[in-house]
Amino acid sequence: MAEHNQSEFEQSEFEFLKGSPAFDGLSDQDIRSILAKARPMEVRSGEVLFRQGDPGGTMYVITSGRVRVLLEDDTGEQSLLNVLDRGAHFGELSMLIGSPRNATIKAVVDTDLLVLNHDHFAEAVEQVPQFAVNLSKTLGRWLRGELLGTRRQVIRAVFAVIRTRKEHAVLAPQMVKAFKDRGATVKVVTDRPQMWAADDILAELVHGNDLEPLRDRVADAVTQGVRVLVDCDVETAEPSLLSQCEHLLWLFDNQDQGLVESRLGTFVRDRNHLAGHSQVVWTHERSVRLPRHASHDLPLPGSDMRVQWEHASGEPSFRKHDVTRCVHCVDDLQFGLALGGGGAKGVAHLGVIEVLNREGIYFDSVAGTSAGAIMSAGYAMGKSPDVLLQLILKEMTPPTWLRKIPKSREMFLLSQFRMGWIEPKFREHLQNVQFDELLLPASLVTVDLVTGQERIRRSGDVVSSVMESINHPIFGKPILRGNEALVDGGVLANVPSHCLRRQGANFVLAVDVTTKLSTDFCRDPRRPDALTSPGYLRTLLRVNDVSLRSLSGIHRSGSDYVITPDTSAHTFDDFAAGEELMDLGRAAAEAALPEIKERVAKVYRSIDDNASR
Repeated sequence: MAEHNQSEFEQSEFEFLKGSPAFDGLSDQDIRSILAKARPMEVRSGEVLFRQGDPGGTMYVITSGRVRVLLEDDTGEQSLLNVLDRGAHFGELSMLIGSPRNATIKAVVDTDLLVLNHDHFAEAVEQVPQFAVNLSKTLGRWLRGELLGTRRQVIRAVFAVIRTRKEHAVLAPQMVKAFKDRGATVKVVTDRPQMWAADDILAELVHGNDLEPLRDRVADAVTQGVRVLVDCDVETAEPSLLSQCEHLLWLFDNQDQGLVESRLGTFVRDRNHLAGHSQVVWTHERSVRLPRHASHDLPLPGSDMRVQWEHASGEPSFRKHDVTRCVHCVDDLQFGLALGGGGAKGVAHLGVIEVLNREGIYFDSVAGTSAGAIMSAGYAMGKSPDVLLQLILKEMTPPTWLRKIPKSREMFLLSQFRMGWIEPKFREHLQNVQFDELLLPASLVTVDLVTGQERIRRSGDVVSSVMESINHPIFGKPILRGNEALVDGGVLANVPSHCLRRQGANFVLAVDVTTKLSTDFCRDPRRPDALTSPGYLRTLLRVNDVSLRSLSGIHRSGSDYVITPDTSAHTFDDFAAGEELMDLGRAAAEAALPEIKERVAKVYRSIDDNASR
């Protein structure tokens, strides 16, 4: 920590500080009287200013940079409460109520502060009553936000994309375009200015140059509500510049075995605070089957990401879905998609996904139950809705000659499950992929009949988890895994929105295909005015439909929006109507699209508006 000359500080920062919440409404004379008592201080990136529980005897005002406010629970686990930037103040609560520090403060980037000790703080409060009122207003706004759940969205204003191969060159420009498309402002610090439009560039990154002026330009841009992207090659990545970033996306080839010995590994070993901001992004060329990726044991806080690029018109380009995921990662956002069960009715999910993909509404995680588990696994693998539809039509419908026999659909499904023929078919299409090899995190829900509790699968073999989730007790025996007897997840949680909420999803969209029931049960078209006794299997399937509708209403309450395709004209086993069911999903998504777009835009505005404050 370093101190600066007071008079130099006043001349350069006085006008800005007049707009700080701490000095709002104060006269120039009052502000100068408080500043005269303060001493400037600099805290380096990653440095802890004080810890939760420490004695409190100072108040701080940020004049440049950003700090994290961290809360620690009884187990020592830390959670991010807020990020404070230029003009914010903190530390006064301990002096106002005479308590220890209520949170840990850690510098995100190199940060300049004004410090008032206890005696000077007491003098300022006594001599300038409005100063005390301003501090109370800040505490009141924070408390109100906590009580109402309207806490300001934390944003990451400075981030880096670090390349290790030539195909990576297009990701940063694609991310900047995605930010701009939603109205956000991004400027670039880059080692390749020839690749960018002049108005995108904040500064050129030249290896060996003094980075102090560059740091000041970045800080000024953030103060003006501009995000800053540092675009550099792994060989030109400067630790002192990366230390100013709040998130680092390190791009590596899918088969790169040298990650631990790479520049990232060196940075993590030599500069521990960089590990807390770093995330590995595995990249590979798009292919029919997902290739396995390398692994590492670096102590990084978050999960690795996996993205795909492909050659379009001779030039590499990353999937729009993956670009959006990278942008969400920088924004610390997670959009979750919950796909409910419903047998053949679940094919409607594919129509919904097709429309959302067309509109550029992509998700960072997915959860599925029963039929929704099949679609979730395919979505997480990057398979298109059309490909998944063909899988269903090929593997889940009886041959044409068999369809002429009464009750052929029920008998076909029963034989597929009882004879164990379903799993090999799914493995042919979904491969022997593991959860950690999927393009995005997936949660598949099953139920253990021994304990009567749900089991959420997020690791291990994906197809095995799909089989557990679709194992309807009407058609198949429980699947035994150790001490568990597993059946269809829809028995307890038909629309698994709660799985995504527990993992921190900010926005959850659910698709419930069982909301509406047909009214023709027990009715024969030849005698519409009288009820006809149904068969045993048909009765069980109807009971299942009624149960799913009730359970869906309970669990989908954790969603921000629910799309409800009207599949009431179709039965649980009507997989042969896949194309019609997909059309029903399309229609429901089209009808819901204006509201969904507005809700998504509202999430983005909450972030981008905070960036510009």
